[in-house]
Formats: sequence, C-alpha cells, structure tokens
Amino acid sequence: MSTATVDPLSRDFRVISLIGVAHGASHYYQLAFVTMLLIVREKAGLTYTDVGALSAIYYAISGICQTAAGFAVDRFGARPILAGGLALVGIGLALTAFADSFVSFAVISVVSAIGNCVFHPADFALINSSVNPRRLGRAFSLHGLGGSLGWAAAPIIYFLDSLIGRTGAALVGALPGLILAVLVWGHRDYFTDHRAEVRAAAAAVGAKAGVALFFQASIVLCFVYFALIAINTVGIQQMAVPAWREMFGVAETYAALCLTTFMVGSASGMLLGGFLADRVKRHDLVACGGLLVAGALTVPIATMAITPALLLPLLALAGFAGGTTNPSRDMIVRGATPPGASGKVFGFVYSGLDVGSFIGPPLFGHLMDLHMPAMIFWIAVGLYAVNAFMVMTIRQSSVQRAPVAAE
Repeated sequence: MSTATVDPLSRDFRVISLIGVAHGASHYYQLAFVTMLLIVREKAGLTYTDVGALSAIYYAISGICQTAAGFAVDRFGARPILAGGLALVGIGLALTAFADSFVSFAVISVVSAIGNCVFHPADFALINSSVNPRRLGRAFSLHGLGGSLGWAAAPIIYFLDSLIGRTGAALVGALPGLILAVLVWGHRDYFTDHRAEVRAAAAAVGAKAGVALFFQASIVLCFVYFALIAINTVGIQQMAVPAWREMFGVAETYAALCLTTFMVGSASGMLLGGFLADRVKRHDLVACGGLLVAGALTVPIATMAITPALLLPLLALAGFAGGTTNPSRDMIVRGATPPGASGKVFGFVYSGLDVGSFIGPPLFGHLMDLHMPAMIFWIAVGLYAVNAFMVMTIRQSSVQRAPVAAE
C-alpha cells in the first residue's frame, strides 16, 4: 500500500495524531529527565544548582543541534530522523536508572538532548508535506496540544518511583519513546516525503541554500520570537509556584493548581486557535490579539491587585488567550519559510525555544533569590507586548520577500 492508496482523511487523521503524540513525548521526556534528577538528587550527591546546570546542558545541546537536525531531515527524510529521536530520548531516560554522579548525568543529558533536537524540524516537515493544507491550522493546534499534555504527563515518574522504585520508574518511563519510534518507522505509507519539494526548490533559479536561509529578516525574527516565548513559558512554568506563594501567601498545593489551570487553559486555547488558523488569512492579527489579551490579563497578577481566589479564573483566561496564538504562530513560520527548506528553517527557528529555555529559568530564579517575584510577571507582560509587535513585523517581512522570490 502506498500513500496514493490511503484515504486522504484517514491519512491526515493518522499523521496528525501520531505526530501530536510524538511531540507530547518530547515534552514528557524534557520534564521526566529533570524529575528523575530530583528523585535521585540526594543519593547522587547533587545540589539544586547541579540540577539546574544539568537542565541547562540539556537545552543548550538541544538548541545547538536543532539546526543540524533540520539539515539532516532535509537530507535523510523526516520519518527516520523522528523515529531515531524518539528512541534516543527513551534510551536517555532509561540510562538514568544507572547513573550516580554529575558526570554520568551530564553524559545522559547530552544523549537525551540530541534525541530531543529532532522533533520540531521533523514534526513540521511531516505535517506540512502530509496534511491537507485546509487542515494545517488544526494540525498545528493538536501538535501544540500534544506538547502541553506531555508536560502534564511527566509527574507520573514520581508515582512510578513510589510504586516500583527508581530503576523501574526510569525503565517503564522509557517505553513510550521506544514504542512510538516503532510506530513512526512503520507508518511509511501515511507520510509524504517532503524531500521532493526540497529537490524542486534546489533546481529553481535563485533558490537559497545552506546558511544563507537564516539571514533572511523574517527567519531571524521568527527565531527571536520563539526565544522570547520560551523565556516566558519555561521561566513561569518553573518559578510561578514559589512566586505566587510569596506574592499572595497561598499554599503550595493551591499555587500548583493555579499553574495547572494556566496550562489547561493554554491547551484549550490551542484547540480554538486551530480552527481560527484554518479560517483566517491574517494569522498575524490572531497571534497579536491573543498575546495582547494574555498580557493585559497578567497585569493584575503583577500588581497583586487581585485576591488569591481570582488567580484561578484569571490564569485560565490568560492561558486560553495565549494558547489561541500557537497555531497561527506556526502558520506564520510556515509562511516565512522558502519552498523546500522546511526542515532547515523549522530546525533553526524552533531552536529559539531551547535558547529561551536556557535563559528563562536562571533569570527568573535569580529574581526569586532577590525576593522580587512580581518582576517575573512584569517581564511576562513586556514579552507579550514585544512578541505581539514581532508577529506583525514578521508578516511584513514575509510580504516584502514574496515579490522578490517571484522575480
């Protein structure tokens, strides 16, 4: 059976579902690795600073390698690269069962990061080439939703540790990546090889190749946009609970519930955002509007002008507004990507997420050490506003590039 004989709707459903779950696995393993570090911290003689350093190594290597992964996707195909990445992150978590020092965990961090770096370039190359363009917005929304659910699933490692111990938790936690690797490898008939477009673009007159792609204004702006988004997302994700405890005097469990509410709101917003992305042409207006609303809803938190009881509904709305922007954001990147360069460009642009993930937690952690938790949310407000301006600028850069490309 070939892709030509597969029902188009069935193929889209299979591709969107499988890639969404694979993206969830990438987020799951990011947090599962840190969770395992916290579980074994005392036994392995690690400090919290060591845990932070190991997390920084993970994101640094992932960011550095992600652009190279994009070139590999365009050279060898997205499906085998994605299958290899899934297997590698699973193996990385399994190896934590046997590590007992900073050095050994650092080696595992590098191995896991190399596996993690392939997801965005491979995922988006497969989605763009295999899914009907009329369903791309919904495909991007479910891709983002999968990532959010992956983060939400990572705490299961704590429960596995309490039931079957550290070794069992690591080995059982590794299974999803290995199973998904087999599934991705076996779905050859459902994926369209995007490299046909790469070859066509390479044959076109004036087609840009290599690093020259990354000097286009729209591509650079997309990279910066994702770095700023990640500073906000990952920084708040890791520091919001202690920040709210200090700002509002709430219990840790309530603060954790607030964070969960924010993430669930974001995931819900992605679903609506997918339908919007399939029905509008000005994706920049959708993204800009959602970011400005999320920023406005964050101001009362930064000023501490609300009661703790209002935190939950306010965070649900802020998360929802921010979540609606994600599918349109991905459509904007797609629009800024030259034909035949999806692996390279998505690899480079989304490495901005790793850069922001490297910067955000130490920055926000330092603000917590200075007892300035409110500043975290003032920075968030500022970043929402800056990114709202940037999505408009990215579109303008892409529109200006289009006539040049046509010539």
